[in-house]
Amino acid sequence: MSDKKLILQAMNILLHYILKLIYLITARTYYSKITVLNLEKVPVNEPLLIAINHSNAFWDGVMVGLHTKQRIWFLARGDVFKKPFAAKILNALGIAPIYRMQEGIQNMEKNKEVFNRCYQILSQNQSIAIFPEGNCERESKLRPLKKGTSRIAHGAIESFTTNKSLYITCAGLNYDDPDNLNSEVMLNFSDPIKVNDFLDASKPLSSIDALILTKDVEQRLDAVMYNVYQNENHKTFHFIRRNFLSLIVGKHKGEKYKFEKVKELSEKINTCPETLQQLNVLIATYIELLDGLKLREKYVNKYLVNRKFIDDYIVFLLLFIPALPGLFLNSWPYLLAFKTAKKVVKKQEFFSSVNIGAAGLIYFLWYLVLFIVLLFFLPMIKSLMLLVVLHFSGIIALHLASYFRALRAHLRISKLNKSDKVKLLESRQLCIDAIQKFVQI
Repeated sequence: MSDKKLILQAMNILLHYILKLIYLITARTYYSKITVLNLEKVPVNEPLLIAINHSNAFWDGVMVGLHTKQRIWFLARGDVFKKPFAAKILNALGIAPIYRMQEGIQNMEKNKEVFNRCYQILSQNQSIAIFPEGNCERESKLRPLKKGTSRIAHGAIESFTTNKSLYITCAGLNYDDPDNLNSEVMLNFSDPIKVNDFLDASKPLSSIDALILTKDVEQRLDAVMYNVYQNENHKTFHFIRRNFLSLIVGKHKGEKYKFEKVKELSEKINTCPETLQQLNVLIATYIELLDGLKLREKYVNKYLVNRKFIDDYIVFLLLFIPALPGLFLNSWPYLLAFKTAKKVVKKQEFFSSVNIGAAGLIYFLWYLVLFIVLLFFLPMIKSLMLLVVLHFSGIIALHLASYFRALRAHLRISKLNKSDKVKLLESRQLCIDAIQKFVQI
């Protein structure tokens, strides 16, 4: 492949930064909290492979790219490049296809060209993101890694014409509830691996060396993510993490400490099946009660246990007026994106990516149209200021929607009969006691 294909044209660079700004705003709007840990460990200005766990389709790569300093190139499944127009856009964004047996054995030969491109990118001290699990599944666990990472790493150091060191950093993406607005996500980076300490560029890649490096990548990736081996335990793990985090971390507020304690919880879930069985039953019973009453634990805790609701009504009234412009003008791009994703997405793990990706683009295009219209009536500066005000009105509208859902839950709780309230509180307390017992094992 010629060097010309690797030169970023001015339009591609502009497109990259425009999209990065769009999706940075979109991510900060969609997620209530984004935590990034150990970013300082990521090598800069060095040839770098970033190995990422894969549970949320192309959004996994976007999340890493949004929060790292360097420009990152991506390898994506070959089947998304079938349409010529899509292939041109993806290539402009720095996304290259990697072909698997599922895309046809005739396409496997094309991987040589892709790998050569990767080697040239790495030789220029740039970064490539890869998904060593090889497939995307909505699971809170690390699946067995393929050896492709080792092959790319060995080919890269073999192709270097100077004495360069290649590094691999693992990025663990830990989503709270990726399909829902106002969920949380934690991005955690590992210590880097110096590939030259594992592989010898002067010798062919042996299966043993590839296995050793793959296992090291697997261990480091496991260390920066929550890993619950059995799918039937995912509901219990996430329910505890979302609703009873204080039982695990106490009064500590440090994000690294929180990660370590939740990581300990995931490991206990993997290693204490007998004790976990009773906990699963109690939590499943409580969740069934909540679902039957159309409630969530956080509302039960706030309105039934602590009886705090006056402040929420006051805040709702204060937000109502400033949120109106945002409700009328900012809501429809997100609703359109949501309905589009519901209609076109067949596999659940792709829903969040399509939803967020479409919402960011529609939102940007809508603001571009508004800006052009405003220029007919107002100077440029005033038009820009008005759009900024409208954007913040939209953010206020999102908070208003959250308070609306909360107050609707409060009305449901206030209408519960005494026996339902007692049943809820008893089931909840049984869960709390079981969780406390479990984490102390």
